[in-house]
Amino acid sequence: MPTLTLKQALLIVDAVNGLYFAGRQAKAHLLAPEVATVIAMGAPEVWVSDGRALLRMIETWTIDQRLSVIDAAELFWSLPAGGYQEGLRMAGLLPTKPAPAQPL
Repeated sequence: MPTLTLKQALLIVDAVNGLYFAGRQAKAHLLAPEVATVIAMGAPEVWVSDGRALLRMIETWTIDQRLSVIDAAELFWSLPAGGYQEGLRMAGLLPTKPAPAQPL
């Protein structure tokens, strides 16, 4: 799973929500255009840095990597309501929290 920032993970889940009826191969090819659409529909100045970086990343991903991210985003939408950051972690779109440091 590619490493994403919080903003990138949020862009992914919003974009995947628009791919609901597409087949798996179509979803893989439509991911970047959907992310670009989400950026344009929102406040581009908020998303510009993370959004551009995400679009460049998506261009380098294999079909399997794109599908794994799409599957994780779809899992996010199926999780029970809760904190969105925790949901993104549970779905695998954000790294899990590091364990607290143990005293020596």
